[in-house]
Amino acid sequence: MLRGYYTAANGIINEQRILNVITNNIANVKTAGYKTEIAIPTTFAEEMLLINGESSETGTIRYRTLQETYTNLEQASFEETGSRLDMALVGNVYFNIENRKTGETLLTRNGQFSLDSEGYLVLGPSGRILDEDGNPIQLGTADFSVSRDGVISVDDGRTITLGLTYLPADTAIERIDDNMFRPYEDFETGNIPADEEYQVRQGSYERSNVDVAEETIRAMDSQNVFTACSTALKIINSVNEIAANDLAKI
Repeated sequence: MLRGYYTAANGIINEQRILNVITNNIANVKTAGYKTEIAIPTTFAEEMLLINGESSETGTIRYRTLQETYTNLEQASFEETGSRLDMALVGNVYFNIENRKTGETLLTRNGQFSLDSEGYLVLGPSGRILDEDGNPIQLGTADFSVSRDGVISVDDGRTITLGLTYLPADTAIERIDDNMFRPYEDFETGNIPADEEYQVRQGSYERSNVDVAEETIRAMDSQNVFTACSTALKIINSVNEIAANDLAKI
């Protein structure tokens, strides 16, 4: 009976974690540059000890658990704004951004930029956008244009090249927040292969790649499993109570 209890409880906890991932995706459906996070359930074997302290194959069960998530880096559609401060990337490249909290260089696809009080190009409170040499880009003005290969031409005659990093679509990345990423493997900035096609589009930004319909279906499936496990847990508790009462009468 304890096996059924543990299995049902494990299912409740696991599906709640999956639902948390799904609801976070849906909550960020309008967040520029957001990449869908996908829960990856796995199983692990655990030997159940018998009363005499020994284990056997009859005591082996498998629990389903959520050990990791996968970030879908697929490019989303673009929103045209006409704003010079908005930029979108075509291809497997990312803006380099200096994390305001730690100072490390992270990656982002969110191109809804602005200028801070010192004239630096920033992504809201996340940090300053970096050039190809790893330095924060100080424009001091919104009068500039950006070429397709990422060269910023300021009206005062200055030219600054955006810092961009190439990541293959299947790269494993760590999500720092909803808009910044860190590759698990070492990737140098400015590492764009010579034959890699990419483009910087000024006056637009990349939308979230969340598919609401798909996320809704996943949420319904997970909710059904959650409900089934909850029902099973209630039944097991009832059976345990009956068994305990019967034993007390003996």
